Amino acid sequence: MDRRGRVKSIIFMGTGTSGCIPNIPCITSNNPKCKVCKRSLTAAGAKNRRRNTALLLCVEHPDGRQRNILIDCGKTFYASAVDVFVKHDIKTIDAVILTHGHADAMLGLDDLRQWTARQAAPVPVFCDRDTLRNVAGAFPYLVDTAKATGSGYVPQLEFCLIEEPFAPFVCEGIEFQPLRVEHGACSDGTTFYCNGFRFGSVSYISDCSHIPDATRPLIEGTDLLILDALQWAPSSSHFGYYQALDEVRYFSPRRTLLTGFCHRMDHAEMERQADALQEKEGLSFKPAFDGLEVSL
Repeated sequence: MDRRGRVKSIIFMGTGTSGCIPNIPCITSNNPKCKVCKRSLTAAGAKNRRRNTALLLCVEHPDGRQRNILIDCGKTFYASAVDVFVKHDIKTIDAVILTHGHADAMLGLDDLRQWTARQAAPVPVFCDRDTLRNVAGAFPYLVDTAKATGSGYVPQLEFCLIEEPFAPFVCEGIEFQPLRVEHGACSDGTTFYCNGFRFGSVSYISDCSHIPDATRPLIEGTDLLILDALQWAPSSSHFGYYQALDEVRYFSPRRTLLTGFCHRMDHAEMERQADALQEKEGLSFKPAFDGLEVSL
């Protein structure tokens, strides 16, 4: 049997920063500098409401059962799953892929206990060695069940190391090409790396301040580019909006969706900017939003 699968759709579990939108201090005070957070609580501004950036891949498998692969499982995974999984009738989590070891990418791993108990099988979690080290620091019992205190069921996770920065791996019949990018710097000044991933003609880069030259050829020819764009201005650890657009011009994908927004980014304003640049330059891009489903 051909064991290759096909990603039939992707769903944005979240498109926001670690702190999420709305920012609580903004909606509990009269902050004239922030209009996005309060607007996010209205029907007209609902697309500004954002949880931690994450993506769900729905895979058409040769055996007929849909596989579901989660890229990142951060602090808001549970709340995102309540919305997305019910709406789309998602019944399993077949694998998790982690981009990096920050809280908004991996602190929801403990919530997988409900899934591993129901599925009666471990969930494979793909990540690089640095990310695994961070997971072990936050959740020692997830990496080594002997460290569990015995107070409850421990999620059964099978950690699969991405040993080489640019070595492809296969998950549920889909080949993933890691896209190693810079995501700011560590406290000691060394570069902090994050993994984007290419699957088929889709390149997903959620947390990025710079794309190294060695990674660029791996993105070439992408049809759908999903790219970090934290705020209008550049940031030390993320692309600014206009930096992201420079990458869109460089790679010339058929379509781009931006993600990872902070509370300075109003969805309607980003759409207006996108429409103007599409008319002026022919750039095809839009801001993503939580719950957006894209058929491939």
